[in-house]
Amino acid sequence: MAITRDNHFVPQWHQRGFLEPGRSTLAYLDLAPPTERLADGRVIQKRSLFYAPTKRCFFQTDLYSTFFLTEVNDEIERKLFGDIDTRGSQAVRAFAGTDIAAWHEHFGTFFEYIDIQKLRTPKGLAWLCVPTSCATS
Repeated sequence: MAITRDNHFVPQWHQRGFLEPGRSTLAYLDLAPPTERLADGRVIQKRSLFYAPTKRCFFQTDLYSTFFLTEVNDEIERKLFGDIDTRGSQAVRAFAGTDIAAWHEHFGTFFEYIDIQKLRTPKGLAWLCVPTSCATS
């Protein structure tokens, strides 16, 4: 099985819910766009607004990866967030519908999914980690 290195902190299924009808890309604003040094020494900022598929939005490489020597482990992505995303997608779809029994069935899962969303972002993970106990990237 391939190791997942690009970790989406906004699941792709959730991003697809914001696509405009007939489009397969999101309007994406990069708040830290890349810069380029020109031959004459000027530094310019590249485009910050672009259209991108969900695969290229709201992810960070190795955000949830753990490392031991040369081994990369993606169990946090697969086993923790994979499960939360699967159950969360079912809960969000239930609450988007009108079946009150489905709302009741997915009530706890819906709030579990909502609760984890801030903590799984780069900012949320930085908030969880005190400088002496977490490695910075």
